[in-house]
Amino acid sequence: MSEKFPAQGYKDNVLADCFADAKEYFLDAYHQVDLAHAIMLEERGIITKEELKSLLKALRALDFDAIRQREYDGTFEDLFYLLQQEIAKGTCPDTAGKLHTARSRNDIDVTIYRLRLREDCLRLIKSAMELRQVFLDLAAEHHETLIPAYTHTQPAQPSTMAHFLLAMGENLGRDIRRLQRAFENMNRCPLGSGAITTSGFPIDRHRVSELLGFSEPTVNSYGSIASVDYFTETLGSVSTMLVNIGKFAQEFMLMAMIEFNAIRLPDGYVQGSSIMPQKRNPVALEHIRAIGSKALGQAMGVFTAVHNTPFGDINDVEDDLQPLIYSAMRDANRAVSLFASTLRSATFNVENLRTRAGQNFIAVTELADTIVRKENLPFSISHKIVGKCVKAALANGGEIDHATMQAAAEQILGHELSLTADELAAAVSPENFVNIRSVYGGPAPEETRRALSVERDAAKSDTEWFNRKRSDLDSAAKNLSNIVESIIA
Repeated sequence: MSEKFPAQGYKDNVLADCFADAKEYFLDAYHQVDLAHAIMLEERGIITKEELKSLLKALRALDFDAIRQREYDGTFEDLFYLLQQEIAKGTCPDTAGKLHTARSRNDIDVTIYRLRLREDCLRLIKSAMELRQVFLDLAAEHHETLIPAYTHTQPAQPSTMAHFLLAMGENLGRDIRRLQRAFENMNRCPLGSGAITTSGFPIDRHRVSELLGFSEPTVNSYGSIASVDYFTETLGSVSTMLVNIGKFAQEFMLMAMIEFNAIRLPDGYVQGSSIMPQKRNPVALEHIRAIGSKALGQAMGVFTAVHNTPFGDINDVEDDLQPLIYSAMRDANRAVSLFASTLRSATFNVENLRTRAGQNFIAVTELADTIVRKENLPFSISHKIVGKCVKAALANGGEIDHATMQAAAEQILGHELSLTADELAAAVSPENFVNIRSVYGGPAPEETRRALSVERDAAKSDTEWFNRKRSDLDSAAKNLSNIVESIIA
């Protein structure tokens, strides 16, 4: 025998879960949409002032706590229909029914999804700005702190901690700007698009957009319903940032190894061992990496779910998928926020880093450059001379001295160099290596101070952008509330 809709299996596996998710994520957004739509209908003469007042009173009388405690029982299809039932209890059914004039669940859904996602996006931007601030504040303390820079996981050349941290800060700045652009594109209102072709009623989509704090309405109504790039662009930006966060976390994980002994995390972010009394495990960094990887996996799951779905209203991108988007955003924020907290009071083993910046012959690129400048030789020849010097020094278990350099030059050139012992010593000094690299973007303290100033200006600009957007949303919410109060009063 055929079951009536909704069948028990459909209730158990679809509607009950979607109802629980909708209560958690969308109840407030639904309410804002209903208020704004009702006000617009009256302003356009589609409903009367008395009907609007009755609707607003019914909307204000909704018991959200009771709704959140409701279990799905199949007497309504979803949260939308439950709210319709509850609104009808506070006004006459005909008036309650007029609230749904000139709209569809389709345009309601894509609107509430954006209302929710823009808050998550702003929250993540704020956490990313705080992490960048930590990088910049630490960089300001370490313009002269020498470190060994690595390529292919091997000691490569001397640099400074400021140079290293500014690289991360600059990278994170690009992540923030990507999220800002995603927010701007997301913060457009689809309400009024109807099922997919707008409405024959004389609605004002710009007014509803304004009341809900959007920058403007979306344009094409078909695309307003069918397009998913409002969340794929956001998750694309988030994914790019999470790749960066994972790479940064890995660097600090290595630095925290006792063999590197380059960073010490605050006691509140390390754990001991249940059996080994000496352990000081950098667990916060592990959780940053793990949570970030989880968030990235969730974002990739969203892309997999939507990449070949129809360009139109389709369940694949709606109730079942949306919670995965918010989970990815939440975990991304957790990873970024934890990163900032962990590093804020971290300290670096400056002396150990300085020692390693002078080991493993990592300054000899400058020796090769010095030979080029002093002797007017091609770099390829200078490279051979210095390479032979390194091999000889390794064989002798020492450093490159003047005699070793001259012997290498004699073998390759047939004569000695004019470079003095003092000039050789200066050329292989890590301090000299760093200080002479004062070109744009280099590690010289004068250049990292300039770069830090630029990043501070960018951070200030981003803070102003954030405060402006946050204020816009808060002002719109307050304005909507004031309009409702004035009509009811």
